[in-house]
Amino acid sequence: MKKSYIIALVVVILILVVYFLGNKKDDNVVFGVIAGTTGQYAAAGEGYVQGFNLAIEEWNESHTSKLSAIIEDDGFDAQKGLSAYKKLKELDGVDAYAILSSFTIDAVYDQLHKEGRPVALGFEQTRSAEDDNIFQVLPAAEPVETALGQKVKDLGYKKPIAAVSNNTSVYQNFYRGFKNGFGSDVPKFEMGGDIGIIRSQALAIIDSKPDVVAFFMAPQDGALLVQEIVKLTSTSARPYFVFDQSIQSGIDNYEKIFGKNISVLNGSLVAMSKNDFTEDFANAFRKKYNIDPVFGSDMGYNSFLLLANTYDSNSSKWITNMKKTKFTGSDGELSFDAMGLRVPNIFFGKLENGKIN
Repeated sequence: MKKSYIIALVVVILILVVYFLGNKKDDNVVFGVIAGTTGQYAAAGEGYVQGFNLAIEEWNESHTSKLSAIIEDDGFDAQKGLSAYKKLKELDGVDAYAILSSFTIDAVYDQLHKEGRPVALGFEQTRSAEDDNIFQVLPAAEPVETALGQKVKDLGYKKPIAAVSNNTSVYQNFYRGFKNGFGSDVPKFEMGGDIGIIRSQALAIIDSKPDVVAFFMAPQDGALLVQEIVKLTSTSARPYFVFDQSIQSGIDNYEKIFGKNISVLNGSLVAMSKNDFTEDFANAFRKKYNIDPVFGSDMGYNSFLLLANTYDSNSSKWITNMKKTKFTGSDGELSFDAMGLRVPNIFFGKLENGKIN
C-alpha cells in the first residue's frame, strides 16, 4: 500500500512538472541585450538601451507576466561583444538576444546560428542575410543605398567617388549597393582610422576631381575626412557630399569637429528609411527621460517589441512568429522580408545645421 502511494505521488509530480514546463509563458523570460554605451557610437548605444528599458516598463505595466533584460556593453568592439555574448549564454542562460552592433553580430554570427535562439538586431548585418533566426529592425540598407546611387545619377552627376571605411564589411556592402544604383563604376577610396591615411586619401580624392563624394564611413573617420576635404577646397570648387543613413548615429562626431561651422555640411544629401517617431512613443519617452527621443531609442524599443510580441516557449515557433509579424513600433509599421530584414520606406533628406530635413 505504501509502495503504491509513493508511485502515485511520483506520477502526480511528473505530471505537474510536464504541465508547468509545457505551459510556461513569459513569466521568467529574460532577454540578453548587447549595446555599446561606450565608444564612438555611444550615443546610439545609450539611446538603444533607453528605448529597450522604456518598452520593458510599458510591457510589465500592462501584462501580468513580467519580462526582464540583462544588459552588456560591447563598446562597439567585436572582442568585447563576443565576451558579452558568452556571459549571457553560459552564465545568464537568456532566452533571446537583442544586439545593436554590426561588430558584435559578426563575431557571434555562427554561434548564434548554432544556438538557434531568436535575435533582434539593431544595425546592419554584414553577411548576406539568410532565412534564419536573426531579424534586423533597422530597415534594410541595400535598397536605400541602391536608391542613393540612382538619385545621384538622376541629379546629373557624372564623376562620383566613394569614401569607404575598411574596418567592417558593412560599409563595403553599402558601397556596392550605391555603385549598383549609379549603374557604372564608382572609384572607391579605402579609409582606415589613422589620420595620416585620411589626409593622404583626402588629397587623392581631390586630385581625382570628383563632382560627388559619397561617404560610407565610421562617423569619426568620416568627420575627419570631411574636415580635410574642406581644408583643401574652396566652397565653389568643393564636390557635393552625400551620406548614407549611418550618419544619423554619429552626427555628434561631426558636431564635435566642426562646432558652429557644422553648416559646412548644409545641403548635403542623406538617403535613409523614413520612419518618424510615433506620437505615443515620443510622449512616453519624454515622460520617462525628460528629453525628446534620441537616435537608437527607436531600435531598442522595436527590438523589445519584436521579441515580446512573438514569444513562444519553443524557439522554432518563436522564430516562425517573428517571420509573420507585423506591428506598429516606435517609428511606424514593422514587417520583415523573407531574409529577416525590415522593409524600408526610402526617403531623401538634406543636412541643415546638423539636422536631417
